[in-house]
Amino acid sequence: MNQNIQDRLDTYMEILGEIRKKTDDERTAVSLLQEVSKDRRMEEMRQEKEAKNSVPATDRQKKFMKKLGIDFPETVTKQEASLLIDEELGRNGG
Repeated sequence: MNQNIQDRLDTYMEILGEIRKKTDDERTAVSLLQEVSKDRRMEEMRQEKEAKNSVPATDRQKKFMKKLGIDFPETVTKQEASLLIDEELGRNGG
């Protein structure tokens, strides 16, 4: 079994063990584990999205923004650059 999968399984079993200590109902314990799992995955997705959104704009994007006369910070991200370009093209009929 992949080590990453094994690590996750071990973590979930530990969490299930902690939940079982707080409830005598197995169905409740499993339901709570499912909710914890969903919460953890949502947090991972949020972190992945934040990481993706912090990727610096490409040189090509920066050159195009300069050509369009768009003022932008040196730390502009790919996503921000894309939005600025789309807005400018939308204003000028692209």
